Amino acid sequence: MTTPRVLITGARGFVGSQIRACLPDGYDVHAVARGRVAADGATWHQADLRDPADCHALIRDVRPTHLVHSAWETTHGAFWESDKNRAWLEAGKALFTAFHTNGGQRIVGCGTCAEYVGASRPLREEDDDQVPPSQYGRAKRDLLNALREMPVSFAWARIFYPYGAHENPARFVPSICRSLLQDDPAQCSSGTQTRNFIDVRDLGAAIAALVDSNLVGPINVGNPISHRLGDVAKLLGQIADRPDLIALGALPDREGEPAILIPDLRRQTEELEFGPKINISRGMSDAYRWWADEMAVGHAKDLS
Repeated sequence: MTTPRVLITGARGFVGSQIRACLPDGYDVHAVARGRVAADGATWHQADLRDPADCHALIRDVRPTHLVHSAWETTHGAFWESDKNRAWLEAGKALFTAFHTNGGQRIVGCGTCAEYVGASRPLREEDDDQVPPSQYGRAKRDLLNALREMPVSFAWARIFYPYGAHENPARFVPSICRSLLQDDPAQCSSGTQTRNFIDVRDLGAAIAALVDSNLVGPINVGNPISHRLGDVAKLLGQIADRPDLIALGALPDREGEPAILIPDLRRQTEELEFGPKINISRGMSDAYRWWADEMAVGHAKDLS
């Protein structure tokens, strides 16, 4: 029996690195980056995925049976309306075409909850008649629609709100942790928005399970319990023993953001038979400790 070979894009990233760590035994794991990466159990390749020629050469040389595509534009704040979203859309199409042309069997793409507009109820995967409000969400949706036209097995992980180690320091959870660790007020918006947070370790395990499954189409990936942003901020304040530093309402709410954006997880629970193992108290505690260690190391380097 031929050993399945999986190629992961964005394999050095916040989500991609966790997918790589969670793949079950039995896969020949390959990963791609623009620069050189030391070997760590995967075979690494250099390529610029935004170059169609590089995409085709990469797939031709690796000949993967499975492809996990998590690479995308992720510059915090700017990615929502960046023109780079269209470039990544075209790159994804070229990558998927090369994969199919070279005999690839299954694609797992990383989508986003930004493909949804938001609603007062949990959102289901078939809520595809909505027009995503951001260029980021529209580009991801367009790539999914292109994938639907290809004669290849695929799953599309609609990711909600991951958090954990190595997250961009400007994002919601790290920004609060960093403020608390510096004894500064953690400035937040109103905190009334309801969101769905999943520890990135659980997210990696869920997407790895999709690689190893036969499920087809979009599938929401998240946590069975959703929370208001203000409650998450207060939890971090309790973990840091500095609840007095949580400053709800100090920042304006982002214009146009939905009040509620939460997933219906029936496909994840019943078809993938996956449930997160890390509850929010443990996950946020781990994230806070990771940032404490990271900042201590940075402080030590500054003093040396």
